[in-house]
Amino acid sequence: MARITREPEFRWRGRAKSLLPRDQIVVRVASFRFRFADTSQLRECLAYYQKKTHPSSRVPAKELAADLGDDWRELRGWEVERWFERLPMYLLEEPKRQKVVKALSKALELAESGKLKA
Repeated sequence: MARITREPEFRWRGRAKSLLPRDQIVVRVASFRFRFADTSQLRECLAYYQKKTHPSSRVPAKELAADLGDDWRELRGWEVERWFERLPMYLLEEPKRQKVVKALSKALELAESGKLKA
């Protein structure tokens, strides 16, 4: 069973914490915690998990250069990784993928209707 909550998030600005709290959407499902700053991130993650098969994660060099600049080859690997490449692979196993899709769909529905509680 998934737990869906809205929790305060404090962003670090330099050395001091920001005094302006921002809420984030937290979805706990399949022994993993997803954190989303807004519903657009939630929609993007849901769209990713709704696909059963995913295309290659290889990105053409021209596309990387357009996104990251001409010095993209000097960046470390984790700086070039996309968000979905850092997720655990066990979440893509079919039973867990279905649980994740169900939980993220419910979270999106709650967030858009304004019924998501802190």
